[in-house]
Amino acid sequence: MNIFSKLNKLIDLTENEKTLVSYMQDNPEIFVKMSALEISEACFISTSTIYRLCQKLDLSGLSELKVQVSASINEYLKENSSIDYNYPFNQNETQNQIVLKMKELYEQTLVSSLNLIDLEQLRLISNVLKNAKHIDFYTSAGNIYFADNFKFQMQEIGTFINVPIEEYHQLLTASTSDKTHVAIIVSFEGRGVIIEKIANILKTNKTPIILISSTNENPITKYANYHLYLSSNENHFNKISSFSTRLSLLYVLDCIYTCYFKFDYDKNVSYKLNAYKQLSEK
Repeated sequence: MNIFSKLNKLIDLTENEKTLVSYMQDNPEIFVKMSALEISEACFISTSTIYRLCQKLDLSGLSELKVQVSASINEYLKENSSIDYNYPFNQNETQNQIVLKMKELYEQTLVSSLNLIDLEQLRLISNVLKNAKHIDFYTSAGNIYFADNFKFQMQEIGTFINVPIEEYHQLLTASTSDKTHVAIIVSFEGRGVIIEKIANILKTNKTPIILISSTNENPITKYANYHLYLSSNENHFNKISSFSTRLSLLYVLDCIYTCYFKFDYDKNVSYKLNAYKQLSEK
């Protein structure tokens, strides 16, 4: 995960630590060239504040922090855009202006999604899916179509994904799940009517849970064994459409699929080609 995304997710920061984080976000290129003393003087904080923040980021010290910041600057600056994710265009704009703004919105969404990806979580998720006997996908509303697309991709390489749609079927599937299953839950903020009940049942049945959500507070987080985040710049209802969230979800699911695919790359390519060869034979 991009270091700036990690900084945004930190909670229980002291006022001095918040000052330091703000300085890093506003002056990333200057920060990486500064000594601990220069940083403390610029922010009017003690050097111990710097090292406490490093500990909260699970970093060994200032040197590692500056390395992380330096590696993340380009993507962070790309993401730092003034685009309005909820209303990216207005009524009076031309078709040309609209298509260019949509292109920018998509580009910014992908940068934001990339910055939020935790590569270790992605590796662990790929492994747990590879070793699972059954994979169940729980979501609702428009996300069902993305779940079906993921199911289709996986079926093309011989892996079946169960996507229960009706609420009763979802609850029944969760109730009959066990530790041989893995559950993927997509829920932006955990607002679904039954989603927390499903998560609680799965946890009781010792089913590992992969949560894909926004970076906002989510009641499902406490049930999750693994967690990946979506770009979270859109309001959940005050917007033209879920342009950014949809693209971010597709990107995250495709990243999971491709990491799963590479475990048996040649075998999966061969499986797909043979399957479609049989489909095309008369």
